[in-house]
Amino acid sequence: MMAQTDATFVSNNNLYHYISNYTNTTTTTESESIPLEEVDITVAKKITYNDHLHEAESFDIPLILNDEQMDSLVLANHLVTVPEEGEGYKIQKLTHSKAYLNETSYLILKEISSIFYKETGVELSISSLTRTLENQNKLRRVNSNAAKGDSSHNYGASFDISYSKYGDKNGRNYANEKLLQSILEDFAADGKIYFIKERRQPCFHITVRNFNPKMTDISKK
Repeated sequence: MMAQTDATFVSNNNLYHYISNYTNTTTTTESESIPLEEVDITVAKKITYNDHLHEAESFDIPLILNDEQMDSLVLANHLVTVPEEGEGYKIQKLTHSKAYLNETSYLILKEISSIFYKETGVELSISSLTRTLENQNKLRRVNSNAAKGDSSHNYGASFDISYSKYGDKNGRNYANEKLLQSILEDFAADGKIYFIKERRQPCFHITVRNFNPKMTDISKK
């Protein structure tokens, strides 16, 4: 769960230090000094958009340049259609993306939505799915959050969940927002996703991780 925090700490039981301050050779508890080499520590790594992009690129889908290429990937079953409504989610009206994902990402979307819905009886609102590079460039003109160049959305591995809209109801709900973030942290801790909480556009940007990367360019098949 620590992967998404901005502060980087190392921890051992009740000992917390900024990693930049780890210059001593020993650390001290109330009862004894412990050599640092004997302390089992975990370092929190801040996840960046480059990490998201690396995971998205590892799936068996090339950079999607335009609608024609996207349609061919759908016909070849490399991308699956995401229904407008499912258990625990509803897709907003899409302007710069289309309701497709790779199969693994679709299953994770359904799993997240189902858990949230069982807890709240409220539907999540999906605000973006797979974009072509062409549409990515158009989106950047109106949304400064949109990545320059390639985006993980361009590979069918990412989707955005709004935290300012639930189902058809606009407006933030901080209890729902806290629960959703907790669910995403659990998925991230399990190694299933990366996520970033965006601020200018109120959404969680989620990229599904790939445990069997092949890096095969299917455009050459």
